[in-house]
Amino acid sequence: MNRRPLRFVALAYAAFVLWLTVGPAPWRTSGNQVEGGILNPDAWTAPVTWTTGYLSEMAFNVALFIPVGVLAALLIPRRKWPLALAAGLAFTALIELVQVPEPDRISDPRDLVMNTGGAVLGVVLVLAARMVRRAAAVASVMRVGALEAAVTDAAAVHREPPLDELDALVGVAPSGSASPADRAA
Repeated sequence: MNRRPLRFVALAYAAFVLWLTVGPAPWRTSGNQVEGGILNPDAWTAPVTWTTGYLSEMAFNVALFIPVGVLAALLIPRRKWPLALAAGLAFTALIELVQVPEPDRISDPRDLVMNTGGAVLGVVLVLAARMVRRAAAVASVMRVGALEAAVTDAAAVHREPPLDELDALVGVAPSGSASPADRAA
């Protein structure tokens, strides 16, 4: 598979996500950021972190990172899919770390969890699609193998007996030998 165009799409999408999450905000952000954002251990246990926010914001965070997981899973070799999970976590952690000192951005553990969840969902979608594709390929091969076996079995059941057996049944001698009647005389 030629991954060059996919790399371009992944870089373009990463640039879009970075612009959206750490670029200049056209609105004034007001939120409940605990001092230090995700770097502060208290932010992870503060009730305000997990009880505030809109469901739509959480859904947007998940949806924004599903393509990140999909693209990472498609770009990383199949057997190394856990790296795609790590890439999703690393990308969202980078974004949240860049947001810590920004005055118009909020670094929030909930965002880190939701973004990583979106990336994980994207990787799982690719893994599921690959499993379905592989199962379809195996079923196709099994179907062809079963068809070939059925044809072979059918040919074995309806095979023509060898000419020697037919000649013996009818009493005709095989070419180059005497018939049973000639041998008796």
